[in-house]
Amino acid sequence: MDKFNDMNVSAYVTGGYIKFLLLHDGKSEDTVRNFFTDLHELYVKIQMNPFYEPSTRITHPGFDVRVRNLVKRYF
Repeated sequence: MDKFNDMNVSAYVTGGYIKFLLLHDGKSEDTVRNFFTDLHELYVKIQMNPFYEPSTRITHPGFDVRVRNLVKRYF
């Protein structure tokens, strides 16, 4: 999408207009796309949780751990 210094900025917009931004060091488009797809799936699972209140900050520690695991897997 764009560059910032020597890093690339990629964006992903869901059907519900949620925006994910990623600052990375130039991975392939397929890697970035797969990361965003898996991240979107995690986000949808959190949204479907009956204890999550819509439009509030996601504070579930499991979400953070899973996102970090995705980052390790793809980057």
